[in-house]
Amino acid sequence: MEKRNSSNKEDRQASQYFVAKQNTILKRMSSECDKSVNTLRLGMLVEAVEDLGDSALKVRVIDTTGSEIWRGTEWQCHKFDLIPVTPEVWKFLPAISVPQERVRLANYKHLCEELLSLGVNDTVWYCVDPLGCTKYLAIIKYIGPVPQLGQGYYFGLDLLDGDEPSKTALLSKEYFVSTHSEGRFATLSNIFPLKPGGPTGLAKPDKNFCVKSETSNNCTNDKKKSVLDTIPPVLLERFTLYDDNKNNNRDQRSTSKEYHQSVKSATHENDSNVTKNAITHGSTPEKNENKKFGRTENVDLIVGSNVKVLLDSDIHYGVIRWIGTPSGITSGKLMAAVELDDSHPSGTDGTYKDVRYFHCLPYRAIFTDLDQCSRYDTMAKIDNPTTSLSTDNFGNMESSVIVGMVRPISVKGNLESICGKYRGIQGHHNSCYLDATLFSMFTFTSVFDNLLFRPPNEKDCPQYEEVQRVLREEIVNPLRKNMFVRADRVMKLRTLLEKLSSVSGLTSEEKDPEEFLTSLVAQILNAEPFLKLSSGQDAYHYQLFVEKDDHLNLPTVQQLLEQSFLTSNIRLKEVPSCLIIQMPRFGKSFKMYQKIQPTLLLDVTDIIEDSPRQCTVCGKLAEYECKECYGQCGVGLESIAFCLQCLEKVHRHERRTNHEPKKLIVPMEFAILQEHCPVPRLYLELSAVVCIETSHYVCFVKCGSGSEAPWCFFDSMADRKGEQNGYNIPEMVPCPDFPYWLSEEGGNYLTELTDDRHLPEHAKRLLCDAYMCMYQSPDVMMYK
Repeated sequence: MEKRNSSNKEDRQASQYFVAKQNTILKRMSSECDKSVNTLRLGMLVEAVEDLGDSALKVRVIDTTGSEIWRGTEWQCHKFDLIPVTPEVWKFLPAISVPQERVRLANYKHLCEELLSLGVNDTVWYCVDPLGCTKYLAIIKYIGPVPQLGQGYYFGLDLLDGDEPSKTALLSKEYFVSTHSEGRFATLSNIFPLKPGGPTGLAKPDKNFCVKSETSNNCTNDKKKSVLDTIPPVLLERFTLYDDNKNNNRDQRSTSKEYHQSVKSATHENDSNVTKNAITHGSTPEKNENKKFGRTENVDLIVGSNVKVLLDSDIHYGVIRWIGTPSGITSGKLMAAVELDDSHPSGTDGTYKDVRYFHCLPYRAIFTDLDQCSRYDTMAKIDNPTTSLSTDNFGNMESSVIVGMVRPISVKGNLESICGKYRGIQGHHNSCYLDATLFSMFTFTSVFDNLLFRPPNEKDCPQYEEVQRVLREEIVNPLRKNMFVRADRVMKLRTLLEKLSSVSGLTSEEKDPEEFLTSLVAQILNAEPFLKLSSGQDAYHYQLFVEKDDHLNLPTVQQLLEQSFLTSNIRLKEVPSCLIIQMPRFGKSFKMYQKIQPTLLLDVTDIIEDSPRQCTVCGKLAEYECKECYGQCGVGLESIAFCLQCLEKVHRHERRTNHEPKKLIVPMEFAILQEHCPVPRLYLELSAVVCIETSHYVCFVKCGSGSEAPWCFFDSMADRKGEQNGYNIPEMVPCPDFPYWLSEEGGNYLTELTDDRHLPEHAKRLLCDAYMCMYQSPDVMMYK
């Protein structure tokens, strides 16, 4: 019995390191941190301190972002929210910045074993991105820490082929000598072994097969020609199958020479037939796996090739998604499944004779003889202005798919470097409602980023991950990295929303931002509501319902928000990370007020339920609230909060003797400390204003955090090239006067102004056309 207990104790201590497999709440156990709970996010690294029993652990969170929140604090966490990893794997994980990649490696234990068995002078695949869309053969020259790059262990590599530029070439010279190319460093997620073996199809490469640094060029060439024959189908599918649910960026694909060699030699059936099927078939139905390939002279065409196809006397462009012999076709005849840039009446969604070969949008898949396809150079096509990208012309700008995590843009000072034409999201077919909203939500802030990375659960629709991927990799990441998103990328999202939500007309009709938010955020991404109301209801945005005050010439958002909460008799149960406020206007024409002045710093202290409040008279902790006193002893909701002494004094007045004050609930911990600390005020900062003039939406967006961050104006349809077959040109312009129009000085000027036509264009749009204001809390964002 003692031996068994001893064994169990050793088992508990063996798994000391973990990766968070999902977002979860941690309870603080010890430290000077003032937060009793915190959120552990997907992919975070966790070190176990003690096994508490009942599936609970005392843990420390190893933060790689430099945040002070986790330092020196111990938390309670459940085991089922964590994936155990070995100490050897743990060394490499801090170097990996993408949370999803840490989770993938933690789950793929056999792969990690194979990777960790690699040594210096072994040959591996170097994948530029974790999806394996661009890969090169490389020799490992170094394994270990590189403090200049951050925490964790790295691989030092010498590339055998390709001309991929190295950002760490200079640094690599301090650690190893590279003879075939510029040296570079890679993380564990960028490395893949070469040779199959074992139940997972992954094993350490054969030492006689792998190339050492002193190997001759002939040996290197022989290895390149035969290398694909040694890779298991599961890996080849990862490298060569560009499924619509993974990565649809043909502009970033590249193929190695040995891949072409394998296609040339695919003329007869042999032991490597399954491997070759994996190369060219991708998701080929099982019944076709033993079909042999026919010979083709068009050997340059492979899965992932950009091609043009003649259909109905018109040239159409697309990318090959599958090559092989479909069921019912003459054996040996090679056909290609091409995903077109535009739809075609005879196209499908990736099926041929009721058999699915890949996934794409309806009417985009064409199955044709391989010799009817010809390669084209995407850059040459861009340089030729007479060639349109598709039936719907979107211009000559590229819009890449970018995987992983891209942080929001943050600008201090001059905005000229990021402003101009072809900046932002390109408008198309009445998309301005969506363009302005997406630009406001994601370009310069991370407050909505949980929408991009929340793992799916059993309540989500089957297409949840596809919608999330399109939003993240085809819109948000390119917007943040390249400052441009082409309209066809947005149309892919609109098509999914049209199909999956209850809101109709999202691909062509004029809609409002709240309809888009309902469709994407509430119905499809099934996000947690941004607002929790004291009435027990939840909401994603707040509509201002107020009675018009004829004495208010220029109301502020602060005034209208407090008036709306007062009349509706509700409060927010907690400070939200984001607060989207819809102005008191209905439809595209009726506006309750001609001008509204957005508030730069919104005070929400008095609309948070059970939050400590100040007495409007003496400033001490308020204990009572009297709604009948609104506006009589001060301004706004602050004027209705009183301490006991001031409440009694104020209500001695004969006009207030019939008032019915209500006792407030004061947090016990603050009641104890009230003599030692002032009552805090809670603020949200304005991050964006979406405006509408007649039927066109534009937006003003804050380009960073803090009060000094500059503002810009964005219009997805600022200009147009061509007429019926032309395309819209989006534009960003700096707005240096934005803070002035929202300041007290600007308000005084506006109050005296009698004719709004004298306002500058941007000021008029901001003040007269405001439709929706977006606020955020930098403090709450850190914990959401």
